[in-house]
This record gives sequence, structure tokens and C-alpha cells, in this order.
Amino acid sequence: MLTFSAIVAGQIIFAAALIQLSIAISFGRWFSKKTSKTAKPADQAMTAVIMSVRGCDPTFEASLTGVLLQQYADYQVHLVVDHQDDPAWNVATEIKSKFDRDDRLCIHAMKTPRDTCSLKCHSILQALEHLADEIEFVAFLDADVAPHSTWLAELTGPLQDKEIGGVTGSQWFEPPIPTGPGSLIRSAWNAGALVFSVYFANPWAGSFAMRRSTLESANLISTWSKSIVDDGPLKKAIQEQGLKIELAPSLIMINREHCSAAYANRWVTRMLTWSRLYEDTFFLSVIHSCFSNVLMLTNFTILIIAILLGNATAIVASATALLLSGCLSTWAYSVSRKVAARSAQLRGETIGNTTLWRLIKLLLLVPACQLIYGASSIMSLCCKRVRWRQIEYDLSSAPNFKRLNYQPFNPEPDNSSNSI
Repeated sequence: MLTFSAIVAGQIIFAAALIQLSIAISFGRWFSKKTSKTAKPADQAMTAVIMSVRGCDPTFEASLTGVLLQQYADYQVHLVVDHQDDPAWNVATEIKSKFDRDDRLCIHAMKTPRDTCSLKCHSILQALEHLADEIEFVAFLDADVAPHSTWLAELTGPLQDKEIGGVTGSQWFEPPIPTGPGSLIRSAWNAGALVFSVYFANPWAGSFAMRRSTLESANLISTWSKSIVDDGPLKKAIQEQGLKIELAPSLIMINREHCSAAYANRWVTRMLTWSRLYEDTFFLSVIHSCFSNVLMLTNFTILIIAILLGNATAIVASATALLLSGCLSTWAYSVSRKVAARSAQLRGETIGNTTLWRLIKLLLLVPACQLIYGASSIMSLCCKRVRWRQIEYDLSSAPNFKRLNYQPFNPEPDNSSNSI
């Protein structure tokens, strides 16, 4: 009976990993076809780029400098800094004095924030108040994204198609060297999320553009005044206008920041919490997470019992299934990474080859990735409070939110662990 259970459970987990790999390969082929098409030169309508910052991200200087050096005819940049005492304020003013030759950058100190939305949403609303009448497109850029010189042109170009209401990039987490387990776990989870985000047209506000007229007709100003995240409401708002969201192939942006395993767990939980609040596909993630963890734990349990009973056949069956399914998952990760590498290549950036040692570490971390995925899914289902950069938000009355505190950013590490 134990041998039979080992064989059946092994076949199921292998089949599940094979399906995962097939989806990743299909995604890779779709992306290759998409990038083989030559984009037509687009007219460059006057555009406003909106950024908000609380604290000074490691890439903030490169991000702000990059957006001021765009090969784009007519654009403005509105940066809302959390507070004039924020460390980002002096960095921003110094960058403006060095690189803002055309006086494109407007730096705003955040006004007294609403308590019904996140600080980021409030900052966006504040920036929108300062847009010139001539602005036709509105683009959004996160402070941890370093844009290349044609970023804005590539982001706004597809908006020439009247059926497209929003253009989005995406994000790839490339673990730094030496690679810690936390950075690799976050990268592995995001590899799967990248595939499904593109399939389901989920926007990412780290690099996103839309027409100003769409923003206004979709009533996003009112929506953001009651939202915990900026990109969560975008998909529904745009699709209700009868428009679609397009991925810009060259804008899968690379994040090379290190993170701990504890932070990776909180980050995944936070991403799944946003998914619960805004995405119809959230419960597919929960079902997938539960199914994957049940399969893995079942196979490990059978393996342990087989070892204790000395059942060699069951040991070989379970160990082989776990090893092969882990190899297939690692292969799927590599396929997604090739997509990110291809996107980077389109803009003249490289992320290097995957080393054998990194793949081995990823293979060994597959169980940890699955457990964090499962734990984060459960935590996101019952999450009532989130904390980001020392600010806490109450989610218990979602879709209504409440900010619980505010103080200017303290650059000292935030070691709070009572919320995600």
C-alpha cells in the first residue's frame, strides 16, 4: 500500500510540475513572437511622469536621473516627497540642479495626507493637481526602477492604438551575488507571478502609462482616494471603459536588491493581500498554493515513512518524484528568467547567465518556496493590517481603508514584525 501511494503521489506531483513548465514555455514562446514584431515609430504626446517617494531607495538616484534624461520631446516629471526632512528631498534637489537642464522636474512636499488611502495614492492625487492642461498621457514610475533613455517612448508608444487604455511593464527580481536564500525565494515566487500577471493583464504601476482622458473618465481620482495601492484598481477601471492593457515587451524591469527570507515572506504576503483586495484571480492563487503544498507534504511524508519502515521501492519512488518535480520547477524558473533577459536585451541591458550553483541552490530551496507560498496565502486571507515603511493601515473594513499613523520617514531599520 505504501509503495502504491508513493508511486501515485509521485506521478501527480511530477505531472503538476510538468504543467507548470509547459505554461512557462508557452509564455516564453508568446513573448518571443511579441518581441519579433517591429514597433512603429509613435508620435510623442506631451506626458507627465509621476513619482512618489518615502525614504531613499538604493536605486532612487538612478531612477530620478534616468527619468530626467529621456529621449522624449515633451514631458514633465512630478516628484512628491513624503516630507522635506525625508532623506530623498536633498538627493532630489541635488539631482535637479545637476541634470534638469530643461526644467522638467517639479519637486513637491507631500501635503497633509488623507487617512482613507495609502500615502502613495495620496501623492499621486497631489501630483495630478499640478498637471498642465496640455498633458495628454500620464505615466507612473516607482523609485526602485532605473529607466533607460527610451523608457518613456516605449511606455507611451502603444497608446497610439485607441483600443489600448493602459501600457504596463513588469518586474523581475534578479538576486545579487552572493545570493542569499531570501533574494532567491522572492525571485522564484515572482517568476511564476510574472507569467500569470501577463496572462491576466494585471498592471504594474512601477512602469505604467495611460491617457489622461481615460484616467478622468474612469474616475480614478475618486478611486485612488479610497485605495491602499495604486495599481490594484487600474485593470477594472480600464476594462470598464472597453479598453485593454498592453505589456511593453522591453519594460520587464530588473530589481537587484537583496532581501532576507523573513522579508521575502512578508513581501509575498503583501502581494497576495493586494491580490485578494483587487484581483478576481486571487482564489486561483490560493487553490494553486494549497494544491502544491498538499502534494509536496504528502510526498515528503510518504518518503519519511518509507525510510522509517525500510521500504526501498517507496523511498526511490518518492525521492525520484520530489527530485524530478524540483528540477522541472527550476527549469520553469529558468524559462521565465530568459524572458526577463530578452526584455533587458531589447533595451541594451544584460542580466548575465544563470550559474549552475544558483540553480542548485534554487532546487534545494523549492520546498521553502512552496511553504512560504502556502503560509503567505493563508496569512493574506486573514490579513487585517499592513505596515510599509513605518506606516500602518487597517484593512478590516475593506474595501474601505484607514491609515493608522503618520510620521516622517526614519531611516533607521524598521524591525517591526507584528504586521506585514
